[in-house]
This record gives sequence, structure tokens and C-alpha cells, in this order.
Amino acid sequence: MKEEKLRTIRYIRIPDTIKGEGFSIDPDKKIPVQLPQGASSLRKEDISLEAIISGMLTVIAYEENHPDFQYFRSFVLAADPSLPEKLNQAAIAKEQQKDYDFAEELFLAVYHILPQSASCINLATLYSYMAVDARDRKDDKKETESLLATRHTLQDGLRRFGENDQILSELASFEAYMGNLEEAKDYLERYLAVAEEGDKKQEMKDLLKRISVQIENDEEIKAAYDAIMMDNEEKAIEATTSFISKNPKVWNGYFLRAWALRKAGKYGEAKKDLLECIKLGESSADVYNELSICELEEGNRELAKTYLESAADLDPENLTVLSNLAYLYLRDNQLDEAREYLEKARYLSGDDKIISSLIEEYEKVSGEKIGEMIHEEIVHNDEDDGYQAELQEIASDAEHHHHHHHHDGECCCHDHD
Repeated sequence: MKEEKLRTIRYIRIPDTIKGEGFSIDPDKKIPVQLPQGASSLRKEDISLEAIISGMLTVIAYEENHPDFQYFRSFVLAADPSLPEKLNQAAIAKEQQKDYDFAEELFLAVYHILPQSASCINLATLYSYMAVDARDRKDDKKETESLLATRHTLQDGLRRFGENDQILSELASFEAYMGNLEEAKDYLERYLAVAEEGDKKQEMKDLLKRISVQIENDEEIKAAYDAIMMDNEEKAIEATTSFISKNPKVWNGYFLRAWALRKAGKYGEAKKDLLECIKLGESSADVYNELSICELEEGNRELAKTYLESAADLDPENLTVLSNLAYLYLRDNQLDEAREYLEKARYLSGDDKIISSLIEEYEKVSGEKIGEMIHEEIVHNDEDDGYQAELQEIASDAEHHHHHHHHDGECCCHDHD
């Protein structure tokens, strides 16, 4: 956008014949002139005060480090002291019309001609609207660029204006929206240190309180996860119990506690927490896989298979679930079912050692051979574009590998990433 806009101006030197009240042309400086729409070259009749001001505004908007920036700024303000207000009104109108590119140039010009916290916030707000618009259009690249521009603009405002309460408030809200709670907390604390008492300050105090609780909860969840990975189930149970007491309607706490309880051999208690996850709306393959492990440990093999079947229905490409089902059916000599899931698991796993081992065991027990994977060579021609695209999509899906672990004895389970 910047480069495109700057390509529409030409620099010339002109004599000081263009004058007005409070301004004049410096014949020693190259002056930017806006090209007429659609033109690629500048004619003598195109040079006017309006074209010069338009060219200067483009440079002011996009090249704040231009060596003659201050000269251009002084010139346009001398030509029209009310120009920033007019540009701001025009920018708001273009923003409402969703002409975001033009609005950006106008807001940038206002911000650079007359730097204020308000013009900074107006520009940042425009970028946030652009991010929402890009998200609606599923333009991920543009959304990311716009969000980064929002943050950069507000941070630039802090560099210019110091600990400005309005900008700190905007940054706190932005980082909270982005899920960066530690950053939001920092900006909120800085805001509260400089803001005057009032309704807005009370709102920010309430937001800080909610964010502080969320950070504390996140730390408990992280501590619980780390404890599980370090095989410290008791610490994990303690942390998740504390989390659940403050967040009784959040399924994550129950799932992590169930995982720790299952690893500690407390299968009945783990099942209660897993069923609570389902009651709270989290019917995922991981939940049903954990339930199957608990039932298997308590000797309920058929119920364990039922739970795994449910998990497979929810996530047909979950290698952990498929391999666990194949394992159970193979152990129970249900060879048709075992082969069905081994075929599916082999397709997803490639050369996975565990799947290869189960296939070898199946072939030894059944006396039947599971054939090699068929690899098709795709020959491109002008008529098979759609077919080739479909095959490539299938191949891409097959590359996703799910971690899974089989333990000695009857229990087959996995640790959650």
C-alpha cells in the first residue's frame, strides 16, 4: 500500500511563483506533486497548489523520516491551518464506508501532522477494524498484518507521549483481546498508576481483577500439566482440585485431574471426572480414550471397547485410538475387527514401529497377510487437475502422526501432548 501510494507522486523543482498567505515554495527543494488519477507522467498543466498539497500529504503519511518532512508539514499547515481537522473527518467517513486504504492514508497524515493521543488511537482503531474485516474475508495474512499494526501504533504512541492513560487503556484492552494476559496486566497496572478516578478507572480495576484470576488459574493448570509429565500425580491432583474449586464449570480441570488420578491408579475417581467433562460438553476422543483405559484397568473390557469406538467415531484419524482398538481386538482374538483398525492405523502411521509390530502379530495369529501399502505415481496432464488435487489432499492428511504408547500387559494408553 505504501509503495503503491508513493508511486503516484513525482518530485520537481519549481520557482517560487506559487505563493499564498503564510507560505511560499522553496526553489531549492524538490517538491512532491500528486499525479492525476491514471496518469504515469506529470504535465505542466497538472502542477497546482492542490496537487502539491496532495503530494506532500502522501509523503507525510508514509515517509515520516523524509529529510524535508518538517518543511512539507509546515507548508500544508500554513496553506490550511484547519487541515488536520478536515482530514480527520474525511478519514472517519472513509472508515465508515469501509474504504480502509484511503482512511489509513488520511489517519496517518493526521497523526504525523499533529501527533496526539487521540490521532494515535484513531489510527489504531482503524487497524483493528481492518483486522476484523480481514478475518471475515478469511484473509489470515491481512488480519495478522492489521493486528500487528494496531499494536505497533499504540506502542509508538507511548514512545511519543509517555505514560498516557488513554493509550495504556487501549493497549491493555488489545492485549487482553489477543489473549496476552501478562502483557495486559502490565499495561493495566501502568494505567491505574496515572489515570484519574472515575467510571473508566473502575472498569479497568475490574478488568485487572478478572485477568489476575485468569493468570492464577492458568498457572495452576500449567503446574498440574507439568506435574503429570514429571509423574508427580499427587501435586497434579492438588493443583487441579484448587482450579476446579474456583472454576467448577470448566472441563479442563476435570480432565487433567482425571488424567492424574488414572496415572495414580484411582480409576473410579478418574471416571467421575471424565464423565463430568462430558456433562460440561467436552465429548472428545481423548476423554473417551481415558475412560476406556479406566474401564480396562477395572476389568470391563467390552465397555472399554465401546468407549474406544466412540472415540473413533469422534476422531476417525486418531492413531492412538485406532491402534488401541486394534490392540484390544487382537488380544481378544476378534481378528476381523483387529484387521479393520490395523488397516486404518497403517494408512495413517506409515512405518510406525508399534503398528508394524501389531501387524506382524496379527499375521502370525491369523495366518493371513496384510499386503503392502500401494503407492500410486501421479502423472499430471491437463485433464486430471481435480483428481490430482484430491490425491495430494489425501497424502497431506496421512502425514499427521499421533503419539501413542502401548504398555506391558493388558492396558493400552497414551500420554497427552
